[in-house]
Amino acid sequence: MPNPAAPSPPGRFTAVGVLALTVLVFGAVVAVVTWQQHAGLREQILRREAETLGAVAAMQLNLSAEEMGEAVADVPGALLVAVLKASKLSGVVGVRVFDAKRVYNSADGVIGGAEPPAENDWARLLAGVPITKLHARPPGEEIVFVQPLDDDARLIEAWVPLRRTGSPEFLGAAQFWLDGDQARAELAAHDQRLWIQAGVAWLAGSLVIGATLLWAFRRLSVANRQLRMRSEDLLRANRELVMAAKTSALGAVTAHLMHELKNPIAGLEVFVAGQADAATRGESGGELAAASELTRRLRTMVNDVVGVLRDEQGGAAFELTSADVVEVVREKVRADAAARGIALETSGVENVSLSGRRANLAVLVLRNLLQNALEATPAGGVVQLRGMGGENGAAEFFVEDSGPGLATGVRARLFQPCGSTKPGGSGIGLALSYQLAQQAGGRLELVRSDERGTSFRLVLGAEA
Repeated sequence: MPNPAAPSPPGRFTAVGVLALTVLVFGAVVAVVTWQQHAGLREQILRREAETLGAVAAMQLNLSAEEMGEAVADVPGALLVAVLKASKLSGVVGVRVFDAKRVYNSADGVIGGAEPPAENDWARLLAGVPITKLHARPPGEEIVFVQPLDDDARLIEAWVPLRRTGSPEFLGAAQFWLDGDQARAELAAHDQRLWIQAGVAWLAGSLVIGATLLWAFRRLSVANRQLRMRSEDLLRANRELVMAAKTSALGAVTAHLMHELKNPIAGLEVFVAGQADAATRGESGGELAAASELTRRLRTMVNDVVGVLRDEQGGAAFELTSADVVEVVREKVRADAAARGIALETSGVENVSLSGRRANLAVLVLRNLLQNALEATPAGGVVQLRGMGGENGAAEFFVEDSGPGLATGVRARLFQPCGSTKPGGSGIGLALSYQLAQQAGGRLELVRSDERGTSFRLVLGAEA
């Protein structure tokens, strides 16, 4: 039964953390976008007031120009009179006018006496851009107020460039003060709708994001679970492959044992079959000696293969040099070579080492190759076994005989089980030697086979 107080799996905390962070980031993005829309909407509403006043002021300037002439801007107080007519619009509570030289323009002809607009604001007015600001209380500077103001009144300050309709001439700028309560209420209503929409968008988006992420995390969890299962299957298959490889090696060694036992047993069978005929010729002494030799060979081969099996299963750790391997193989076939009248020449090197397992398998392969070489070489011939170092630390062994060469049919199916041309042969010796070479991490190659003899090479690459 699971423990309720046990901590949740790390993957669950990760999923919740990613989901929370994503929702927070999405909320921050919605807030930033909403605030930008709020600022743009505020500016648009306030600019609308200034543009309306600018259009009315341009119309009044056109009327004043018809009454006073084109030089209406040079008549003292003319600009202020025209602007005061425009201030009759609902919501305008005060006005102040500056001419094109940034000089305060009053109705009584007083010049100056008021702080002109800032340089950057004036540059915008010259470019025809109105300026609007929302103030919390009335300003203290000198302004012509056309309506009384409360102390807590909120005002909109609107700077409007003065131009006649259709004329590019800049005549000055008017500063209007408008009652800001209506605009403020409109802004508040827009803000409320905007933030409600932002909240709904955030909530809906969060639900979509949450559902999508939960679905993605669920799929990812399923994928991870499948990946773990496949990884476990792969590890299990790898273990089975390793076991199969080891079993295959043991099977190849066992098959080699059976192959090696077949020829001596066949020889014993021939001897027993001819025993009856030999008894009448007084040759029993020589035949008994041959039987003794065959028995000795049988015992030696059985002991060798059993020793390899024991090392394979027990994991014995030892190393043999190339010279050691050559010497071991030489001792195993030396008596047979002497009995056949064949010279056995061997050589090896000390600077190339093999692990015990690879050395044992190499001994089995080389012994089989030497046995074949001895059987193929006529009396008085030479069989050579050479061990040397190859490329990248590899070990190479050459077995050469001076026989007539392999038959065409044997070369065509080299390293494959086939019919043997030797008495009592099974035809699987080279195939088993090839498999044993592979189990040792190497390869068995035919170098040449012609009337001068046959040469095989066993290559065992350097161990990782």
